[in-house]
Amino acid sequence: MPNSSPTCALRWVSTFAGEMPGIAPLLARAAKRLPLYAFSNTNTAHAEHFSVAYAPVLGHFREIFLSSAIGLRKPDAASYDHVVKAIGVPASRIVFFDDLAENIEGARSRGLTAVHVTSPADVADALAALGI
Repeated sequence: MPNSSPTCALRWVSTFAGEMPGIAPLLARAAKRLPLYAFSNTNTAHAEHFSVAYAPVLGHFREIFLSSAIGLRKPDAASYDHVVKAIGVPASRIVFFDDLAENIEGARSRGLTAVHVTSPADVADALAALGI
């Protein structure tokens, strides 16, 4: 993968509502071309549940950053800084997807490209714009 290629950080699932319909094939497609990471504001009990319930789709992610494990929550600036440092690429190379406007604003304030997701079409359009 060339150094100019983006990295994707996706917030893909709501613990209570389940997997977003149509997201699994988009993640599979993106994972063939980009390293994927997830970042979720969650606690240990929820993580234990979704790590089993959504194991097939979670397999697309290189790492999952959990607020309960890193001690930081979106949209706090330090949380994005932590994830960027852990991924090891400049913030400008990370495309962050989230369904909450405040998390999008927080990511953008730290230099990430951010996509507000209201449907799988938002993810599909963003991937298409990246040539994926």
